[in-house]
Amino acid sequence: MFFLPVYGHASPTVFIPKPNQTFDINGQPVPDKITITFSERPEIKASNIKVTDSKNTRVDNNDLKTLSNDERTLSVSLGKSKIIPGIYTVNWIVLSKDDGHITKGSYVFSITENNNQQQTTNALSKYSKNFTAENIFIKFNISPFQAGQNTFNLTALYNNGTSVKNINNVYLEFNNPTKNVGPIVDVMKQTSAGNYSSNGNFLSQTGDWEIKIIVQRTGEYDINQKLYANIK
Repeated sequence: MFFLPVYGHASPTVFIPKPNQTFDINGQPVPDKITITFSERPEIKASNIKVTDSKNTRVDNNDLKTLSNDERTLSVSLGKSKIIPGIYTVNWIVLSKDDGHITKGSYVFSITENNNQQQTTNALSKYSKNFTAENIFIKFNISPFQAGQNTFNLTALYNNGTSVKNINNVYLEFNNPTKNVGPIVDVMKQTSAGNYSSNGNFLSQTGDWEIKIIVQRTGEYDINQKLYANIK
C-alpha cells in the first residue's frame, strides 16, 4: 500500500479491504463494509466514503460512521445485493478535526468468480506513449488497455540508449475527473535497470483518464508527466 506524500494531514494508514485486493466470491467471504483508518481524527459531518461499481453506480449504504473505540476510523457498509463480481472504486474525502485540512483519494478492489480466472481480451489492444523529459526518454505502455486489470510498463533511457540507473521510485497517479474518481496512486516495481512494471485495476471504469507519471531520481529533478487515455 502506498500513497504520495501530498496527504500530509489526515492521511490514510489502514484500509479494509486493501487497495488492489481481489476476493473470490465462491471461495472466501466478500467484504460487507469499507473501513479506513486515518492518521488524524476525521470530522464525520464533513467527510465521506463512497463506493461505486464499474458503471459508476453507488453500492454502499451511505451510512458513514466512526468506530466507537477509535475516532480515527471511518466505515461504511455495502449493499449485499449489489456486490457481484466486478471492480469497485472506493472514493474518500475527509476533513481533519486536528488541523482543519481536507484530503481525498481513491483506491480499487475486485471480486471475481474464480481467482485463477483470466479476462479474455484482444491482445493487440494496447496504449503506448513515448516522451522526453529532463533529457530522459520514457516509454510507457498499458496492456491490454481496458477497464479493469491491466499491466503498466515503463522504460527510462538516456539519449545514448543506456538505462537510467539513479531512479529511486516511479509512481503512477490515476484520475477520472468526469466521474470524480481519484487520485488512485500506485508505486511501480523495478524489473531491471531503467525498467518498471505494475499490475492492477487502477483504470476501474470507462471514460477519460488522466495518468500522471512521477519518476524520482537521486541528485536530479523529478520527472513529472501527465498523459491522457480514453477507455471505451
